[in-house]
Amino acid sequence: MDDDFISSILSGDRRAIAKAISMIENEDSKISNIISEIYPKTGNAFVIGITGPPGTGKSTLINRLIEHYRKLDKKIGVIAIDPSSPITGGSLLGDRLRMSNHNLDPNVYIRSMSSGDKSGGLSRYTRRSLSILDASGLDIIIVESVGSGQSEVDILKITDAVVIVLMPELGDDIQIYKAGLMEVGDIFVVNKSDLDSSDQMYTKLLNASKIKNDKWMPQVVKTNSITGSGIDRLITSLSEREKFLTELSEQSLIHEHRIKNEILDVMLDDFSKSFSKKILNHPDFQNIVDQVLVKKMDPEQAAMILKKRLNYD
Repeated sequence: MDDDFISSILSGDRRAIAKAISMIENEDSKISNIISEIYPKTGNAFVIGITGPPGTGKSTLINRLIEHYRKLDKKIGVIAIDPSSPITGGSLLGDRLRMSNHNLDPNVYIRSMSSGDKSGGLSRYTRRSLSILDASGLDIIIVESVGSGQSEVDILKITDAVVIVLMPELGDDIQIYKAGLMEVGDIFVVNKSDLDSSDQMYTKLLNASKIKNDKWMPQVVKTNSITGSGIDRLITSLSEREKFLTELSEQSLIHEHRIKNEILDVMLDDFSKSFSKKILNHPDFQNIVDQVLVKKMDPEQAAMILKKRLNYD
């Protein structure tokens, strides 16, 4: 890859960054070399993962965070992971209308990524995009993931601070626990705190919070992203989390653990893709599918037969 292109990414050139992330999404064969070249320049940005159920005001909250961080003269990047359009496969929300007023700011870079049918490899796409943004000299990178499924939880594992945005009257508090968000959350935000029962949700989250493996005690913050109420407190909580990680005595061990998981995730993703192709291309595969269709065997029996024929235990 042209050295000028690498230099443009490292200097924070928006067009170069956009091109590199497009190459990631299109699985361009040249992107691996680009990641290798820029990787030594990564590790400086503070990465914030933000997730929560739809309708909780995540995008508006991020818009407020951008405003506050820009007042602190921080360079900001946002990766907003959207569900795909069922017709075009593209992002439904584009670059998020609520954040569009920052598009002309050269120190803010906002990029929407379509989740598409890439649930298995989406964390890899996001991780590579984070490397590009990190190497470009940004101070803060925000990853907004939609929903609370396993793929979103996996993405949040590659961030420094996980912010779970909730709101009163969702009618399904149990989803917080089902999705394992209590385990990954570092800061819980009760947004739209002007609504009834916000105090009740705040107390419920405080009581449910437990010290995490890295010895961090999750914090709970009440906000109203429309009025801006509580945003200062959220910024303070994020700063405390960043300071905590910097001063953590086991920081190197945590970093090593994350690296191990990243390597493992990449290998498992590659193995999954290659093994799936091997199964689909097996000469007996269609015949076995046909037998399942006519109820001569069930899918588990079919899988066992294929495993034996592939010499896989």
